[in-house]
Amino acid sequence: MARLLEKAKDTLHNGGFSIVVLNQNNEYVSSESGISALLLLLKDKPDMLRGASVADKVVGKAAAMLMVYGCVAEVYAGIVSRHAMSVFERAGLTLHYDRLVPHIINRAGTGICPMEKKVLLMDDPAECFKALSDT
Repeated sequence: MARLLEKAKDTLHNGGFSIVVLNQNNEYVSSESGISALLLLLKDKPDMLRGASVADKVVGKAAAMLMVYGCVAEVYAGIVSRHAMSVFERAGLTLHYDRLVPHIINRAGTGICPMEKKVLLMDDPAECFKALSDT
């Protein structure tokens, strides 16, 4: 694992954050759940993601598509869905993870995450960004 990604992973776990983005000397951390932090960065600070090392607790297909859209360089995920892993593989992104799951479960634990479900049949990161921004 690259040094910057290792630092992002350590910050994620030691700081109790849900996502950590490191890009050269810039750091962004958030405790927001879901994909809201990624959407905020893509709308307000897109350059923060370009070439960044990202550590995220849970990465489903929606988050993966947003990371690809934002041109991140590498990702660590505590939990990653098979759908997200496929997105990273197609994009040629480096992915490290602790646990691979079939899909991300919703907060109630009753089914698939609504964001993952929304983009399940989409293959274009720009299309996913637009669809997820409208929610």
